[in-house]
Amino acid sequence: MWDLLVTLGNIIVIPALLMMVLDKKLYVPRLSSAMSLVGLTFVMIGLVGGGFILSPIVLGVITAMWLFIFLFRATPADHQKADVVPELGTEIHHIPSVAESE
Repeated sequence: MWDLLVTLGNIIVIPALLMMVLDKKLYVPRLSSAMSLVGLTFVMIGLVGGGFILSPIVLGVITAMWLFIFLFRATPADHQKADVVPELGTEIHHIPSVAESE
């Protein structure tokens, strides 16, 4: 019974992730997607260890979607200008305004 409940809860996440996977303009920093991948992997291992069957399979699909996002959505689609912030170890991307694009 719990396996079915966890599986249904995970299935609800798939449409949102599918929209993220299909959106070529989407930008997700690698650090964010990597943390999601690591967290989901640990949860999947825990579910398998707990004897669940369906929910680790669905979670594997969700993890595969996050892997796709990690691999292919880590750079902005239009390669916007970026400023590196060494203190944070990340980049800040500037979204062009309407005036800049004209």
